[in-house]
Amino acid sequence: MAPSYSGVWNISTFYQYNSVIPSPPVNGILAGGYTGSATVAHTQTINFNDGNGTDQGDLTVARYDASGFGSTTRGVFAGGYGASGVVDVVDYIEHASLGNATDFGDMTVAATGHGGHSSNTRGVVAGFQTASGVNTTNKTIDYYTIASAGNATDFGDLSSNRNGVSGGGGTTRAIFFAGYAWGSSATNVIDYITIATTGDATDFGDTSNNLYTHYSNVDSATRSIFFGGYTGSAHVDVIEYVTIASKSNATDFGNLDQASSARGAGLSNGTIGILTGDEAGTSANNQKITIASTGNATDFGTLQTYGGNRLTGGGSASPHNPAVQAQPSLPSAIGLMTNSGSDSFIESVDITTLGDSVAFGDISYTTTNGSYGGASSATRMCVAGATSNTNNIDLTIFATRGKGTDFGDLNEGGVATGSSNSTRGLFSVGGDSNTIDYITIASAGNATDFGNLYAVVSNPAMAGNTTRMLFMGGDKGSGSPRYVNEIGYVTISSTGNTTDFGDLLQTLGYGQATSSSTRVVHCGGYTGSAGVNTIQYVTTASTGNATDFGDLLSQWTQGACFSNSTRAIIGQGYNWETGANQNIIQYFTIASTGDSADFGDALNSSNPAGQSNGHGGIA
Repeated sequence: MAPSYSGVWNISTFYQYNSVIPSPPVNGILAGGYTGSATVAHTQTINFNDGNGTDQGDLTVARYDASGFGSTTRGVFAGGYGASGVVDVVDYIEHASLGNATDFGDMTVAATGHGGHSSNTRGVVAGFQTASGVNTTNKTIDYYTIASAGNATDFGDLSSNRNGVSGGGGTTRAIFFAGYAWGSSATNVIDYITIATTGDATDFGDTSNNLYTHYSNVDSATRSIFFGGYTGSAHVDVIEYVTIASKSNATDFGNLDQASSARGAGLSNGTIGILTGDEAGTSANNQKITIASTGNATDFGTLQTYGGNRLTGGGSASPHNPAVQAQPSLPSAIGLMTNSGSDSFIESVDITTLGDSVAFGDISYTTTNGSYGGASSATRMCVAGATSNTNNIDLTIFATRGKGTDFGDLNEGGVATGSSNSTRGLFSVGGDSNTIDYITIASAGNATDFGNLYAVVSNPAMAGNTTRMLFMGGDKGSGSPRYVNEIGYVTISSTGNTTDFGDLLQTLGYGQATSSSTRVVHCGGYTGSAGVNTIQYVTTASTGNATDFGDLLSQWTQGACFSNSTRAIIGQGYNWETGANQNIIQYFTIASTGDSADFGDALNSSNPAGQSNGHGGIA
């Protein structure tokens, strides 16, 4: 007799009637705390699926108000306030094995009340209260190489001396929110650093309130969010956020369920953020937000143990935070865009593959509108100038994420456009000048005079091949016509003034250009009365007027324009149809003709400079 399977369910039948397939637990780690009468050493994991805590082990030293950060493999907890005062102890826990913590090393100074953040390789902490009873503060920033146990190394300094800060950020930037200037008052300062380098912090913006002891922070790939805080007289329930890639003041997100929950710890898996515990220690309830939206926090699970003041203020680390995920390898055909709008952020794209840009780092100075194009070889990119008479030249290495370095100075400051062959970079510094400067890309130093443009204009588009550089159009600033249609050229290896090449299809300025080895393609522009969406091209080795190529997605000016000699990329810029900067990235194939198509989205909406490691000027 054949066996009967009546009443037996197979897996596919089960999930046919159960649409939600259970997810495996994914956890972040909390450590330390205070019961109201004693410090504790407990560690526990918080499950992102239900918000509940599970006891795991102990720190090497009981303490609270430590700083937590980590990688995909380790959670690290630095400093804090122990039974006898502040400590310099740094512990770590392996995510795969959990259990008790292991000694990692020591801080540069015993400290508590500091904020922490990390990439997948480096952790940074800042905003120390350095002595029990004395309550002195220290603006030192420490850093750690997460994979290698050892003592902290000095990174630089915060912009001001304060403690009680919150640390957050992304894969390339760490952001430190507010804090208390000891002996003075709470502050609203937001600073940032580029994690991969060292140096002092730079101003990012302001929080809406002067706050401190709001150690709780969560991050996604694009946003950093901090919870609550103490004004000096009262706890607040405010939740605020910033966009990591764009310097600005904090924006209101929503509210906590109670003001006293402001001193818990924060954990993130990139999608949701969890705030655990509270200042009063009267609740074991955790709270949840959805990072990509805005709104008030909602109840989400409970801690394993609680019972006093600042129980979970001892630090947190999550291997699922996008900030600590290993970044993809840099592409062989890379293009970079540097943010404008009083920022220094760099984002990158893989020119050969459609998709969104990703964080790369920062240039060495802050630009505002007015730095366009860039000079680059296969290994180096230099951008220069900006409004407010900036004459800086920055050097960024394509193979290294992080912060650029100072290269030298232009002969005069102001709005600049640039392009290059593989050895020499040329910059047009407009405004009240027709000057062309040049640099040798391989050797840092100040620019040298090359010659003069066809007219005193700002923002001519620039691109070329290995021997010729073309300058196209521009804005004279006044007169009639104010905008020009001239195309001029120079021989890059020599010096001298431009020679007439031909004319653009119309008089305009603020367009941008890129090239293959045979063509220069000019994109967009402004005529004085309207933006244009025209793409036009010339054959670089000959002379003559431009020919229509096709259309951009919109009337466009003042963005990045670069190529890998085959595909042209147009990034961000000003959309004259919407009257605002856009984050759209477009592309087209240089060797053909036709309209541009959507490539993906940039992290920012600005007027960036940009260049690649494979444009038509590179042999």
